[in-house]
Amino acid sequence: MDEAIAAFRAIVEIAPTNLAVMHNLAGALGDADRHKEAIDWAQRAINAGIQAPETWRVLGKALAGDERLEEAKQAFQRAIELRPNDAVVQKDYAQLIWMMTADRALALVKINSAIAAFPQDMELRMVRAQIIGQTGDARGEYEEILAFTKMGADFNLHLEMATLNAALAAGEFIAALRHARAAYAKEPHNPLIRQALCRSLLAVGEPLEALREIGRLRAQYPLDQLYIALQATAWRMLEDERYHAVFDYKRFVAGFPLACPPGWRSAEQYVDDLIEALDRHHHYKSHPFGQSVRNGSQLQSLNAHADPAIRAVTEAVRGPIQSYIDQLGVGTDPLRIRNRGGYRLFSIWSIALKSSGYHVDHVHPQGWLSSACHLRFPEPKTENDKSGWLKFGEPGIPTTPSLDPELFVRPQKGVMVVFPSYMWHGTAPFSAATTRLTIAGDSLPAQPI
Repeated sequence: MDEAIAAFRAIVEIAPTNLAVMHNLAGALGDADRHKEAIDWAQRAINAGIQAPETWRVLGKALAGDERLEEAKQAFQRAIELRPNDAVVQKDYAQLIWMMTADRALALVKINSAIAAFPQDMELRMVRAQIIGQTGDARGEYEEILAFTKMGADFNLHLEMATLNAALAAGEFIAALRHARAAYAKEPHNPLIRQALCRSLLAVGEPLEALREIGRLRAQYPLDQLYIALQATAWRMLEDERYHAVFDYKRFVAGFPLACPPGWRSAEQYVDDLIEALDRHHHYKSHPFGQSVRNGSQLQSLNAHADPAIRAVTEAVRGPIQSYIDQLGVGTDPLRIRNRGGYRLFSIWSIALKSSGYHVDHVHPQGWLSSACHLRFPEPKTENDKSGWLKFGEPGIPTTPSLDPELFVRPQKGVMVVFPSYMWHGTAPFSAATTRLTIAGDSLPAQPI
């Protein structure tokens, strides 16, 4: 990303009136979470005469990243005015409104108007269905997709996959498998279709058939953490002992206290300052689309944040992650075979869950190590109360029979739990006035020397 930014800057110096390059520079800066610079260059391009909805979208995303939410809303609205049937901008706008208000009806206003004006636009209808699903109505998403497929939409991979995933979420497993087999027959080498076929087979209770395809996917994509999770899930369904070597909770799940970053007297003081800082910047009322959080907000890219306490998390997590790696050792399993003695922080974010909030069970496909540090959480009401606890082992995909969590980890203030990115994990819902506040991150192995 830095190379792309440098290249666009060099072109701008040569051709300072080139609006397309200004737009590309703004987009690259936004992708690098350099939001203020992205805002500056997007506004320069707009002021110089560009009126492309893509540039207004870049500006809207950068403004949202800079926590200027009303201005971001206006930028997305301008993009929609310029091209109302732009499904990508419509989805961005709906997501922003949903996160700001937690109101599905408000999130659907603009796209409903666009569909009224462009009733045959299948992309708009697809996005509307996704918005319905992402705001908590899986059955509604599936029925929406079925309704517009009956309008005579031609077969395409995007539509088949959307129907399949919606069917799984709605509990229509047989229908999902039918769609998966149809897609597989047309594109048998497509990894997304093969993965969807495996998920559908596990949903209907066919782990043996799923394993054959999962094995081929694992051979082709050995670092993909989702494929490791799918293989382990099939083993667990078959009571295969290989499962326990991969989901070895005693060996592979461990907690360590955050380190004290430079500038603070103690880790405890730092944690208190971090809590105050995060509370100031968790502005949203609801979750972003496509993430695991439900009834809570997510603050992305803490490493690039302007607040010193938030930005210092990269130093604070160094202690727990490195301690985990030091005790991990080496081996031939998917986790330890990648241990080079160090790590690169891939992504770090914060979650604030309100009462009844939780994380759906999930994995981190692009990671190696994942981690979650509890900063504030509800205290147990009884000896057996696990509300708000971190849980492991319950698959984030449907299975027949269903599989229960195997490990619960009680939150401890300032303690980061580190575990393999392929392990299914989520949280138990809770009911309390307390907001559950965490930071979480993904790491990759250190670069080879």
